[in-house]
Parts: sequence; structure tokens; C-alpha cells
Amino acid sequence: MVVVISCSHFPDDERIYHKEIKTILEEGYFVKYFTFAESIIDINDKNIIHINYDKSKYSLSDYLKLVDVELMKDPPKVIHIHEPELLPVAIRLKKTYNTKIIYDVHEDYPSMIDTFSRLNKPLRSIKIRYWKIKERQYLKYVDEIFIASPGVINSGFANQGFNPVLLENYPLKKLIKKININSKKKNSLIYHGNIAPERGISELIKSLSIVIKEVPGISLSIYGGFRTRSYRKELIKLVNSLNLDNHITFYKHIEHEDIWRHLRESLIGVIPFNDTPLTRVNTPTKLFEYMAAGCHILSSSLPPVTRYDARIKFFPPGDISSLASSIVNTFNNIVEDDILYNQEKIKSTYHWEQNKKKIKETYSQLYK
Repeated sequence: MVVVISCSHFPDDERIYHKEIKTILEEGYFVKYFTFAESIIDINDKNIIHINYDKSKYSLSDYLKLVDVELMKDPPKVIHIHEPELLPVAIRLKKTYNTKIIYDVHEDYPSMIDTFSRLNKPLRSIKIRYWKIKERQYLKYVDEIFIASPGVINSGFANQGFNPVLLENYPLKKLIKKININSKKKNSLIYHGNIAPERGISELIKSLSIVIKEVPGISLSIYGGFRTRSYRKELIKLVNSLNLDNHITFYKHIEHEDIWRHLRESLIGVIPFNDTPLTRVNTPTKLFEYMAAGCHILSSSLPPVTRYDARIKFFPPGDISSLASSIVNTFNNIVEDDILYNQEKIKSTYHWEQNKKKIKETYSQLYK
């Protein structure tokens, strides 16, 4: 049996469930999947047991204790974890039952600390050093490491004898549909993902107050969850103050399969990230989704986006005027060849199917 655990993702997370777990199931493994989310999504099926603990009813420490009890009753051969908070649970299994551990690293945690911590720079540096020391101690028990981006380094995996398996969050080929430019909503702009200050959402909203003078019919759809309630209030106040209520709509997180319809209907997909330690490292999954869905792409000129072979209009991070100009210029100059080129790159190069073999080989080695 394989156990997959997450404590910060929705049950239908694209990487965890739709890509990795479904790849594992293809090989005939039985999977028990634990999640910690405010969700009613039920993905129990023939070879998968899904157990979700509602985070509005349980604390994280309660969740970890409940999962620990379940695992001790029925220990797995392999445990596949998706957050560092889960390492102690996995290591306890390792020590007791010699369970194999896959540590799936989605983010570069030192960069996260550097971006989000309110501590001053010297104290942040100390906190980062402490995290790296702590992670190195945990890694003594880890068997394999998956990383979601080539920029993820953390405590220096290679220096500790690991050869991390790079599994970038490319789309599944089955989600690629023939592009029909005429079916897209006129003057439509979309953003989906986490809604937080470092994502540049405030700057995106402010840019629309400039764009609207040239493109009065513009509409921006924003899908995702707010990181904090205070930031939600801040953005709604900003939209109201700029009289953009009729042009900007916020939507809650929707199921993975449903977002693709909205992506295909949108003319422009935007990645307005600000320049932070985290956004200089982590690759935005939405880049590949926009490419696959046939959106024109506007993005901040940050290394995780510029390194790919794609036709993208770039603007300096945080530059509201340049972002506004890029939006107006794109609406006025739709280049269908760019859209088709990007989708073909997904079909030929940036697709999830090339990652399946890596996952299957890793599991095969651990099950020997």
C-alpha cells in the first residue's frame, strides 16, 4: 500500500491527485490518501481510499495526530508526503516499520521564509539557517526526493547525496483542445491561483484603471483563494475605489477540471508576480496551463518564466504602467501564431506524460 499525505492542498490538487496519484494507480498500487482542507470533494474509488479532515474543525497538530494513529494501525510500504510539516510523521513510520519515504518538495522553503517572514533581515537569515539544519536532519531518513521546479534547492539536496527527480507541473495532454480564437470572450483577461500580495494582484487591478481608458469593455476574472482575509478586504476596497466593480470578478477556488473551460474562453492569461525571493525561484504552473488553453500570455520578466521556450509578452515586475501597456497592445494585436506555437510546445515538450516514467521507476525501485 502507498500512503499519500498533504496538509495544505485541496483533495483534487492537480499535481498530487490528477497527476501523481493517477500515475501511481496506473501501476496497480493501492493508495490511501489523507488531506486537510475545507472541502467536500470525495475521490474514493476502486483502488483509492480518501480521508479528508476538515481544517475548520481540526488544528494541524490534531490532523497530524489523527493521521499518525491511522498509519500505525495499517502501515504502508511507501509514504509520499507533500509538505515538510509531515516529515516527523513519515520518520516515525520509517523507524517503526522501515517505510520508504518520498519527500515531494513543491516550494523552495528558504525563499518562502525570506518572502513571508516579518522578521528583520538578520533574524530571517537565522531562521533560514535553522530550517536548513532541521531539514538536513530529517533527510537522513528520506529515500527519494521529488521537486516541482529546477529552482528548488532548500538545504542543498545534491550536497547530501540526493539526485532529486524533477517533476515540473506540466499539463496532461488530454486537456489540450483545438483552439478557436473566435470562441474566446472579447477583451477577457484571466488569473487563477493563490491571491496574495507577492502575486502582484494589487498591481494588476491598478493597471486596469489605465487599460479601461483604451479598452472600455475589458473584463478580468480572478479565480482562487485569498491567503488572508485582510488582503481580500484590501483588494475589494481597491476595486471599489477605482470603480472597477463591473470589470473585475473574484471567484472562489473551483475544481481542477472546471478551470480549464474558463481558461479556454479567455483571451489573455496573466502572471503579474512581483519580484520576491520566492517568485525568483518557483515556476508558476499557470504558465503551462495558459499555453495549453490557447491564451495570449503576459508575464513579469522573472527567471522561472523567461527560461522556457514560449512566446510571452514580458513587463518589469511591479511596473503598473508597463503592465497596462502590455494588456492594451495585446488586445489590439492578437497574434494567433504565438498562441498556436505555445500550444504545440506543450504537445511536444512541456507535457506531464514525460514525467510518468520517472514516477513509475521511482516506485518500482522502492518496492523492490
